[in-house]
Amino acid sequence: MRALPRTIRTAVVGSVASLAVIASAPAALAAPGDWTQLSTFSAATSKPEMTNTAELTMARFADAAQIVWEGDTATGSSYFTAIVNGAGAIAAPSREVISNWQGLIKNPRLISLSGQRFLVFSGLNPGYTGAAYYATSADGLTWGVGPGSLSAANSVYAGYGNDAVDNAGTPVWVGQSSSMGGILWHAGISPSAPAPAGTDGHFALPCCGYDAATARDEATGVVWAAFYSNASGTTEKGVQVGQILPTPGAFAAAPGSITTNDYGVNSLDPGQRLAMTSRAGGGVYVAFTLGYPSPTGIRILELGTNRAMDIAASGRIGRISLTSDPAGRLWLVYADSNRIKAVHTNPAATQLGSIGSWGAPAGTETIWKSAALGSAGGVDIAASSDAGGKINAWYTQALRTLTVSASPGTVRRGHNVTIRVTDAGAPVAGVRVRFGSRSATTNAAGKATFRPTSRGTVRVTAKKAGFNDGSTGVRVR
Repeated sequence: MRALPRTIRTAVVGSVASLAVIASAPAALAAPGDWTQLSTFSAATSKPEMTNTAELTMARFADAAQIVWEGDTATGSSYFTAIVNGAGAIAAPSREVISNWQGLIKNPRLISLSGQRFLVFSGLNPGYTGAAYYATSADGLTWGVGPGSLSAANSVYAGYGNDAVDNAGTPVWVGQSSSMGGILWHAGISPSAPAPAGTDGHFALPCCGYDAATARDEATGVVWAAFYSNASGTTEKGVQVGQILPTPGAFAAAPGSITTNDYGVNSLDPGQRLAMTSRAGGGVYVAFTLGYPSPTGIRILELGTNRAMDIAASGRIGRISLTSDPAGRLWLVYADSNRIKAVHTNPAATQLGSIGSWGAPAGTETIWKSAALGSAGGVDIAASSDAGGKINAWYTQALRTLTVSASPGTVRRGHNVTIRVTDAGAPVAGVRVRFGSRSATTNAAGKATFRPTSRGTVRVTAKKAGFNDGSTGVRVR
C-alpha cells in the first residue's frame, strides 16, 4: 500500500485548544508492593542476561497471566516466559520458549487471538530473514513458530516498534522497519515469508518511527495505531495517532504530546511501546507524558474525541503502560523514580481514582520497563529492575486505591468533621476509617463523622478488603 498523501493529515483527536480535560487524580498513600521475581538471571557477568532495553509483554488466559521477555544467551537471543495464577503465585516458573535466534527483537508482543496464545516477534534464523513472525502454544509452555509471516517488510528485526491486536479473529501487526519512517501495518497471516510486496499499509514520514502500538475499538471495530516520532517537522513530532482499519485515516500528533517553549518544539520519548489500550464497552485510549524537557504530567487521551484525563506528575516519570479491566476501568501504570505508581478510572472511564504508590522490588536500583494487565480485582504489573548488576523480570498485583477526603479540611476542636471515602468518585460503604485513635465505618454514602477533642494534625486512614488503603490529614485548631 502506498503512503498516505500529506493532504489528509487532518486532526483526528481534537485540537489542543478544544481538548476537554475532564478529570485529575488525587494522591493517596499506598502500602509497598509484594514483588515476585520471575526470571533467574544471576548476578554473575556471564550470559544469559536481560538488558535494559528488553520489554515485557503480558496477556491473560483463563485466570492466569503469562509474561514474556527477551534474554541474551551465550549462543544467541531467546524469549523466556513465566505464568502467574489469579492469586499472584507462580504457576509455571521461568523457561526458554524460543531459543538461540540472532537479532530477536526486544519488544515481542503476546496477545490472545480468539483465545489462543499468539506471540508476535521478529529476528534472524535459518529460514527467517527478519519479517514479522508469530508463534503459538496450547499451554504456554511449549511454543512453535507458525508458517508464513505477518509483514511484507523484511527488516522488522532492525526496526523500533512491534505490536499486534486481535481484529475479530484476524491478527493485525503494526510496527516499524529499519528502512522506512512512520508506521507499517499488515492484516492477516501471509503464507509466504515475507508477505507479498505491497501488502503492508504504510503511513510515511521523512524519518523516524518508534514504539508502535495498536488497539481495536470493541464497540465500532475500528483499529487504531500510534507511534512516536522525533522527525524534524513541527506537525510530525510527538505521539502520532490514526485509524488503520477498516480503512486508513489521517495520522496527526496527539494534543499535548508536543511542547513549544524556550527549548523549541519538542516531545518526550516514551522509552517503551506506547501505552495504548481498548476499553470494554468501547473506546481506544493512548497515554503519554506532557511537558519538555522535564515531564509535567501524564495525559490519557480517548482517540476520536476531545476528551482527556491529566495526571499531575513531575521528576523521573516514564515507562508508562495502559490497560483496561473487564468492568471498563482504565488502569495507568508508570514509574516515578524508583517507585511504581498505578491509578484507575471509574467503569465509565470519566473520572480518576487515587494514585497508589509502591516501592520497587527490594534491593533493586532502577525500574527499566513496565507492563500492565487489567483484572477483575485490580491490575497485574510486570517490570524489569536491576540488583547486583543483573536485570530481572518481576511481578506484582495492585488493588484500587481508596480516595479519602475531609469536610472541612480544617476543623475547630469540638466540631464535627465528615470523612468521605470514594472509589474514582463512587462512594464506598463499609470502609473502616481510623481518625487518630478512634474509628468508625462508612455508611451507604461512603461517610463517617468524627468530633475531634484535641488540636493538631490528625492522620486519617481508610481500609477495606479488596482495596488499597487510602489516607488524608485533618488539621484541628
